[in-house]
Amino acid sequence: MNAHISLAMSAFALRQRLLNQQISPTSPNVDTVDETISVPKVPPSPDTSGTSKTRSPKKTRKTPNVQPLPSVDNESGNGVKGTLPGNLTLSTDNTVIPNSPNVTSRSPSPSIADDELLVKPAKALPVHLSNFKPSKSNYQKRKDGRILLKLRDGERLVILGSYGIRVKSGEITLNGAMLRISDRVHWVNAPHCHALPVLRCSNDASLELLPHPMAAGLRGLGRLSPQFRKLWNESDLSSSKSTTSPYPTFVILYTSADGPKKTMLQDLVSPPEWNRELAKLVDISSSKPSSFMITGPKSSGKSTFGKLLANRLITDQSSNSKRRVHRGVAVLDLDPGQPEYCVAGQVALVFLTEPVFSPSFCRPLPCPELQIVRSHALASISPASDPELYLEAAMDLMTHYRNALGRYPLIINTPGWIQGTGLDLLTSLITSSRPTEVLYMSESGPAEVVEALQESCRTTTFSTLPSQASQLASRTAAHLRSMQTMSYFHAEPQSSGAGGHWVQWNSKPLTTVPPWQVSYKGPGRGIFGIMCYDYQTPVNLLADAVNGTILGVVAVENVQAFRHPDEHAILPSDTTSDTMDIDRADEGPQKSISSSFSTLARDIIVTTPEGIPFIDTTNGTTLDPKFSHSLGLALVRGIDVKNGVLQLLTPLRLEKIEEITSRGWEVVLVSGKFDTPSWAYTEDLYYRAHEEVDDGADADETMDTGDDTGDISETENSNLAGPIDTIPVPWVEVLHGNQKRGIGSKVWRVRRDLGRVSNS
Repeated sequence: MNAHISLAMSAFALRQRLLNQQISPTSPNVDTVDETISVPKVPPSPDTSGTSKTRSPKKTRKTPNVQPLPSVDNESGNGVKGTLPGNLTLSTDNTVIPNSPNVTSRSPSPSIADDELLVKPAKALPVHLSNFKPSKSNYQKRKDGRILLKLRDGERLVILGSYGIRVKSGEITLNGAMLRISDRVHWVNAPHCHALPVLRCSNDASLELLPHPMAAGLRGLGRLSPQFRKLWNESDLSSSKSTTSPYPTFVILYTSADGPKKTMLQDLVSPPEWNRELAKLVDISSSKPSSFMITGPKSSGKSTFGKLLANRLITDQSSNSKRRVHRGVAVLDLDPGQPEYCVAGQVALVFLTEPVFSPSFCRPLPCPELQIVRSHALASISPASDPELYLEAAMDLMTHYRNALGRYPLIINTPGWIQGTGLDLLTSLITSSRPTEVLYMSESGPAEVVEALQESCRTTTFSTLPSQASQLASRTAAHLRSMQTMSYFHAEPQSSGAGGHWVQWNSKPLTTVPPWQVSYKGPGRGIFGIMCYDYQTPVNLLADAVNGTILGVVAVENVQAFRHPDEHAILPSDTTSDTMDIDRADEGPQKSISSSFSTLARDIIVTTPEGIPFIDTTNGTTLDPKFSHSLGLALVRGIDVKNGVLQLLTPLRLEKIEEITSRGWEVVLVSGKFDTPSWAYTEDLYYRAHEEVDDGADADETMDTGDDTGDISETENSNLAGPIDTIPVPWVEVLHGNQKRGIGSKVWRVRRDLGRVSNS
């Protein structure tokens, strides 16, 4: 009888009974008015008993969601029923049924008809990211946005957004770097499209978190492209508008529920095998100059491991490092498709003096802490376009390292192309550069790749490491490359570098930026000519081919750079030249160099109908990397045929071009297989839509991730329908309503090495 009375309670009463037995802790609530934070509760850390439960603070304000208690066995498909308090059980389909010996099978549950109560399926619990528990004694927030923290040994923090770190006492580790007490502020950019760096306290420490003064400029690029939206801590923006506190550029994530909605947050995890290898490599480099080559398939963690190693080498201060007199690390970035320290389509030799805590699109230009010693333009995102040029450029950079930076450790990052010709390139690089260690970032083969690399490492130590755990990225490799290029063209270098900031971003469309007016006619023209890599454009179509595209800006140091086609051959595997005359361009009078260029121009340059000087490359001739180097990229905004002027957009400084001309060198623009800058064509449309639509951020948050060409998705196109209909935009195709593009209209991609694929 008692059982029937218990089951006769209303659905509302049963719901309240279940909810009262659940714990719903919330994340710290910061009072921005007071100097000190008040923290009522902190999400409990997960334990082995599984008795703790965490829910998002925002979800508790919505309609209550009945979930199984932590003690319930809620594994689907195991046929085991979970136990609820009292006389109820939870079946495998998550419905409440009686669980009393006094109730027989002939006593059905009462029908609750209109207010039927069903326990909803259990949702995934928030993942604990930080084990730091704030209190009044270890957490203080200032009115200017600064946060003072005191961490104990073993505590960790995961922070989303842009911020600065100043260590007041103790020692912390971040992205492999060991940061100690100093007045210097280390600036960090942590968007959730990459794994979030974890701040760990290895010794009791006090530190200060500062708002990032350049965060607004970088996030302002979201007005111009959907790819820059929903990357940071935008969830705090609505709450910050009603307070007097400054713009919140970062947020501490205690659980995954503290981040933006519908976002997969992942912290950066370094496997134990990586940590042991990092310690080993640091110990090796402390006793002698060493070079480490990182190889492996795509998305295996090569760049991540290389960044951890570089940060560790820069900040290491072990007692056995007496040999290291200078603080710095050289990096040979040989991945033109996903470069870490230069723009796409180039390879570069970089010198680092400070640890790196930001993705590549957050640091598009070099600075005193990240110097590009020398770089070469391949005009392609893959070495497959010209393997010979790729090897020549890599070996020239290696020679410069040995002559100028040989006393510093070297990290060589390679592409993820490990099959066919890509494997041949890797073995040639190993044989020619002779690194101290070769690391292969995969323990699952392919076996033929591992065997070939081991065969090349006859005098080099070869080892394998596990790949990085797979991540659910919100941006593809093509998107990240597009973001890096867009950030590069919107970056404005700063000469003063106040507060350690050497770059800021212009968040207005490139159509508002005055272009460079470069004359291409007459004896005093600004460029020597335009040449094409990998393909030969007909002379009468050159203007149409380069207009609206990205070109490489190359400084030619000597006429020998324009070599004979027979000289452009693949390097032999035993090319190990260690010496070269780096300052050879300064020798001899500059007048003789200029006269040689004038003589050469009459032999190799033809003129297009528009009067553009075109360097004939019919036989596949490219510039010799020994006598030329890349300056950067330029976007052709337009061609003024009447005045003989190229309109170029580039972040290069005028002083750099004047230095080139003062030495008697020439500037050549190189066209190739750079990605089409489709983001530049739609910037003005997105900007105007953002200005005209109050809730534009919600209207066009959908991004077309299925097409690497950067087409406007249907949702975004509907938001831009008004501006597009009134003002035509070059190179932009408008689709109305449910209109779709025809079959075969997308870019066709050529597959390489088809003959190496087994027919079986």
